[in-house]
Amino acid sequence: MHPGTGAALDAEIASAFEQRKPLLFYYWQPTGLMAKYDFAPIAFPAYNGECWDKLLIADSQTDCVSGFPVSDLGIAVSTPFIVSHPQLADTFNKVQFTPDALNGAILAMSESKRSGEAQAKLFLQQNPALWQHWMTPQAAQNLANALGVSLQTETNGSARSSESTTSTSTSVAIASTTSFKWFPEWSLETPLNNSLSYVVQNFGDMFRTISQVTLPYILLPIERLLTVIPPWLIIALVAILGWLATRKIWFAVACGAGLFMIGAFGLWTALIQTLALLIVAVLITMIIGIPVGILMAASRLSRRIITPILDVMQTMPSFVYLIPVLMLFGIGKVPALFATIIYALPPLIRLTMLGINQVPHEMVEAGRSFGSTHTQLLFWIKLPQALPSIMAGINQAVMMSLAMVVLASMIGAPGLGEDVLQSIQTLNIGQGLQAGTAIVIMAIIIDRITQAFGQGRRARQELLK
Repeated sequence: MHPGTGAALDAEIASAFEQRKPLLFYYWQPTGLMAKYDFAPIAFPAYNGECWDKLLIADSQTDCVSGFPVSDLGIAVSTPFIVSHPQLADTFNKVQFTPDALNGAILAMSESKRSGEAQAKLFLQQNPALWQHWMTPQAAQNLANALGVSLQTETNGSARSSESTTSTSTSVAIASTTSFKWFPEWSLETPLNNSLSYVVQNFGDMFRTISQVTLPYILLPIERLLTVIPPWLIIALVAILGWLATRKIWFAVACGAGLFMIGAFGLWTALIQTLALLIVAVLITMIIGIPVGILMAASRLSRRIITPILDVMQTMPSFVYLIPVLMLFGIGKVPALFATIIYALPPLIRLTMLGINQVPHEMVEAGRSFGSTHTQLLFWIKLPQALPSIMAGINQAVMMSLAMVVLASMIGAPGLGEDVLQSIQTLNIGQGLQAGTAIVIMAIIIDRITQAFGQGRRARQELLK
C-alpha cells in the first residue's frame, strides 16, 4: 500500500476503526493517532541484537524472531552550546518520555489547536513529577515557581502538585474570561465530526462497494488498455490528433517530441497512470456536467439552487473535502478520481449554461416557427450553437483535472504526481523538475488540442453567419 502521505494513512486507519473492520497495521510513535483510538498492540518478543542483524540481511534464511529495537529520545546540540551551558546539556541528557505521554501531548496540541510552546508549558505544569528529576533540586524549584506548580514529595507531593496544577488552570481560565471578547465562540467542528463518524459507521460499506466497482470496471480497464498499446503508437496517434486540431506540422512534431521526452525521463508508466485517471475523470465530468448545465440553462429555480453549490465547490480548498472522501472511499485511485471530478465540474457546468443562454433568440424563434419541439430545439439548435462554449468548458475541466495529479498522489494515487511528492519528501530537486516538466508537457499538449477543436468550431460558425 502506498498511502502517499501520513494524513492519508491516518484517514484509512481511522475509517476502518470507525467501521469496526478487521485492522492490522504497523505504525510509528510518537503520534496523536495512537492516543486517539484504543488500538490493541500485538506483543512482540524482546529485541535480540544478533537476530535483528540477521534479519536485515537481504535474502536471509534465518528463522529467529526479534522485536523492534527501542530508540531513546535524543536531543542534539552544538559543541559551543555544551561549553556555554553545561548544566542545560546535562539536563537534556536525562530527558526521556514514555510513548503514551508524547502521544497524548501531540493529540491534545492538535485537537485543542495550541501552539507548541503553549502545549509544552501545559505539559510541564501537569507533569512536575516527570521533569523534576531531570535537573538539580534548585533548578527544579525555580522552574516550578515560574510555572506556578509545586514539586512532589514522598508523602503528599502528588496531592500538592495536583492542587497546584488545578489552581493554575483555574487562574488561566479566570484571566481569559475577564478579558473582553469581540466574538461569541461558535464551532462546527464537533457536529461535523460526529456526522462524518455516523456516515462512516453506518454507510461505509456502501461507499467502499462503490470504490470496489469503480476501480476494476472503469479505471483499471482503461489503464490496462493504455499499457497494452505500444508507446510509439500512442505518440503517433497524439501527433496525428495534434495535426488534425491545428493543421500545423510543427505542432504535431512538438507533441510527439514532448511525449518521447517524457518516456526518455523514465516516466512513461507514470504518464499512462495519470492519463487513465484523467480520461475517466473527464468522461464522468462530462456525463454529469453537461446535463446539469442544460438543466440550469432551462430552469431559473435550478440555477438558484445549484449556483451556490458550484461556488462552494470552486472556492473550497481541495484538502478540506479530501478528508471525508478518504474516510468514505479509502486511499488510492478512487478517492483521487472523486476529488478530481468535484474540482473539475464547476467550469464545465457554468460554461455549458452560458453557451446555451447565449444562443441567438432569433434562431430559437425560427426553430419554433417551424414546429420544433423543446427536445429538437435543444439538440438541433441550442447545443450545436453552444458547442464552442461547451468545448471551452471541457478544456477547463481537463486542465483542472490535470492540476489535481499532485494532490491525487497525496492520497495514494500513482502517476506523475507521485514523483513530485517523492521529490518533495526527499528534497530531490532533479526528480521534481523532471516530473514537473512531464506534467507541463502533458498539460500544453492537451490544452492546445482541445482549444484548437473549440476554436475551429467557432470559426466555422462565424463563416456560416
